[in-house]
Amino acid sequence: MTHTPLRDRLTGLVTWLADRIAGLRDQAGRDQVGRDQAGRDQAGRDQAAGVHCPGLEPRLADALLARLRHLAARFRAVAGTPIPPPKPEPRPAEPRFVPTHNLRIMSADPPAERTGLPGAWRWLPRLVPQLAAGRARMEDLLRDPATQEMLAADPRLGPILRPLGWMLGVDRALLPAPRRRRRPVIVVPGGPAAAAAAAADYAAARANSASGAEVLALCCVPTPGKRDRRLVWRGFAGPAPPGPAEIPA
Repeated sequence: MTHTPLRDRLTGLVTWLADRIAGLRDQAGRDQVGRDQAGRDQAGRDQAAGVHCPGLEPRLADALLARLRHLAARFRAVAGTPIPPPKPEPRPAEPRFVPTHNLRIMSADPPAERTGLPGAWRWLPRLVPQLAAGRARMEDLLRDPATQEMLAADPRLGPILRPLGWMLGVDRALLPAPRRRRRPVIVVPGGPAAAAAAAADYAAARANSASGAEVLALCCVPTPGKRDRRLVWRGFAGPAPPGPAEIPA
């Protein structure tokens, strides 16, 4: 199986994005010089005429171009090597127990300014509407049966394509599944001692051949907030997980 068509199409998409980002960055720089020279009145006329791209400052454009070059180079390097033999499925990540005491500790230092790229889904077309066409191009690429066959045959390619599809806002059903194992965070009411006791209870239940999902389902409840997806530990007595009727309310 050859990755050449997929590699060429991806390279073409990255080149298309990079050319437009570089052009918008240069245009934004020229507009800034013009605003400095002509003053606020001229800046208002420029904005009304739509001659500059709001939101794509040179620092962000440079970081985005570097990111695109890195993804393209990584994809070419991986696609040019033989597909390795499949690896066994990794075990589910064990949870981390965090006391609520630690959640209330806030740093006195102001938060540091973010220097990287945004991480939200579809952030690039929202910030730069001129690049919205890249979403359709990548969706066509991912819908291609040949692309799907290649992604299924070589699991190394998905994690390279996923960041590009994420920033463009590609349909999430088309995106390759993430390979990173998320470690569940369990919130334990109380201090460090309570968190250590919860971790010990969890380990005792796991030693009795109970799966991690079973223990968490029996002994945790969701957090009240809609955006916080962490679980809250309710606990149980004894080395084995209790039945549903034994869980404290």
